[in-house]
Amino acid sequence: MTYKLTAIAQPIVEEPQISLLKDNTSWKQPKITEILNIDQLDYFITQIKNEFRKTNYTDKTFDKQTHQEKVLSYFKNKIAAELQFNSEHQNAFKFIDLFCGAGGLSIGLEQAGLVSDLALDKDKSSLLTYHFNRPYLRDEQIIDDDIREVTKEYEFKKTPLVVGGPPCQGFSNANKQRQENDDRNQLYKFYVHTVELSEPDVFLLENVEGILEHIEEIQKNFAKIKYTLYPYRLNTKDFGFPQNRKRVFILGISDKHEKISFELHNIFNSAIQSEKGKVNFSLWDSISDLPNLKAKTARNSTYTESIDWGFTFGDFRTNTSTYSNFINTKINLEAPLLNHKSKFNNERDIEIYGLLKQGEGSDSKSIADINPYLSREDIFKDKFFKLLPNEPSKTITAHMYYDCHMYIHPFAARGLTPREAARVQGFPDDYFFSGSPNEWYRQIGNAVSPILGRILGKALNKILNRIYEF
Repeated sequence: MTYKLTAIAQPIVEEPQISLLKDNTSWKQPKITEILNIDQLDYFITQIKNEFRKTNYTDKTFDKQTHQEKVLSYFKNKIAAELQFNSEHQNAFKFIDLFCGAGGLSIGLEQAGLVSDLALDKDKSSLLTYHFNRPYLRDEQIIDDDIREVTKEYEFKKTPLVVGGPPCQGFSNANKQRQENDDRNQLYKFYVHTVELSEPDVFLLENVEGILEHIEEIQKNFAKIKYTLYPYRLNTKDFGFPQNRKRVFILGISDKHEKISFELHNIFNSAIQSEKGKVNFSLWDSISDLPNLKAKTARNSTYTESIDWGFTFGDFRTNTSTYSNFINTKINLEAPLLNHKSKFNNERDIEIYGLLKQGEGSDSKSIADINPYLSREDIFKDKFFKLLPNEPSKTITAHMYYDCHMYIHPFAARGLTPREAARVQGFPDDYFFSGSPNEWYRQIGNAVSPILGRILGKALNKILNRIYEF
């Protein structure tokens, strides 16, 4: 059995030999061939070229070949910078990310000074996204398989930290009856087993609030392998972030640190609470500087792009808002606008989007005559909602894969684009999502908010430093 993501190319050279400026304002263009072997470089270049190859431009916004070369040049420099940054942080605490998805939690931990060492998921497009944005990871550090199979024979090495969230469907309050026998309810037990195998000093398990209904059982499972748990209910809006997103994070501390366990818990708690009240961003703060688009009106046109409908690789731009500077901790040069494309909508939906006022939903009288779900209110009571610009967004979810009816732009007759959803979540603007546009939505909706992950990462870094100091 193999666990390698076969689409990932050959290992990178272990000792990058480049010199970047360390003032975080600019860098000299490195020689990319000194950092990546030719097979590895070809992988990243080919992935970008494939995106351009399948794209059809319907207007003259870009000369396709010229724009492709500019985008390739940007990513070559970005990849070199990522490799250099990683080589300079080899002494940082490393972590394993289980059920990593597109890497939302990993981004936050990395921004807090931790380093990804191993990622596991069974969703191919998510892993391609995870790896594309972490070119320093080797093939063997990306595990493409079901954790239930991996834990049977994979040899996990000891690590300071394990993080990740088992798929939340089994713990969700939605469709509860159907999910009572969902085998994903038991996936956290394989998370437990991985913790047992890798023996981290601490772990962080993320899930929906429904997991707390099972907390006693989970505590017993972890107690058997000698970990004490501290659950937290956190909402991104309580930190001033532009989304109402409630999640549970369970901190686990190994009993081998029992003598300072109380102190470690206090350090973690204080680090999190101290971040509240520092910023206050609304939905409009998070997306107002992005180019406005129209809803796509051409059916079966996934890869048709234009200035009206947006682009996979858009025009180059610099940070222009307080919020964009807040999420883009590394971008200091012009970067292409990525994954900013509108979704197809039929004429009826576009009319509904236009008629609804901000804050109105499916029960609005303005759409009563054309609402196709009005007679099925028991099933589709919350089918439509136009977002409020000056409030936090409702929770970004993977349902956007199917439609964006509950995420109608506050000023335009369309749903949020993947990049707008990524902005609300707190992904950096140069974080590229692989796969189809619908898969971009799913990856973004399933992710932990990176900016909340940054807060958690700072707290984890502090307690790990205390452990190794002790």
